[in-house]
Amino acid sequence: MTKKVLREVFLDKRKTLTHEELALRSALVCEQAFKLITERQFKNIHMYLPLAKMREVITTPLFKKLIGTSEHQVVLPRVNTKTKTLEHIAYDSTTKLMVSNFGVTEPLGEELFNINHLDVVFVPLISFDRKGFRIGYGGGYYDKFLAQAGDKLIKVGLAITPPLDHIPYSQPYDIPLDFCITHHKIYSF
Repeated sequence: MTKKVLREVFLDKRKTLTHEELALRSALVCEQAFKLITERQFKNIHMYLPLAKMREVITTPLFKKLIGTSEHQVVLPRVNTKTKTLEHIAYDSTTKLMVSNFGVTEPLGEELFNINHLDVVFVPLISFDRKGFRIGYGGGYYDKFLAQAGDKLIKVGLAITPPLDHIPYSQPYDIPLDFCITHHKIYSF
């Protein structure tokens, strides 16, 4: 089974979740994520807004909770289609959001946030394994970003399902997560 096939299998499995189950699991993931943020005293937090058609963890409650405080700076990604990389925009009350051609909610704005100032990044994924490797969507956007960000950035996956024992298709450029949060627990790698 290739990584592409695994990706399709797990995306199909997500579709079997009811909206209620997805919302419940997402709420539990967001609670655990906020607990991790609080315990580790993360200030500059990179997170994504959910891609509904992919049935990702619904991060909107966590986003709203974080932007409601003065203790945290939320940074959102935006795809640069020309360079095939992510750009990073600090969110504030004046930031406008738009839905891209891919269906991703992204920030508008010109001023990019320096990723060297980030404390943590919440990474979207399809599945992950017990070593912290993930199956993403195949675009390589987060792989490039994580490689640029370096080792000090804490990388946290948000998952709807428990881990696989092993993803056999990990590549040398794949960067493992430090943690992955599911509705059951926080995995540490």
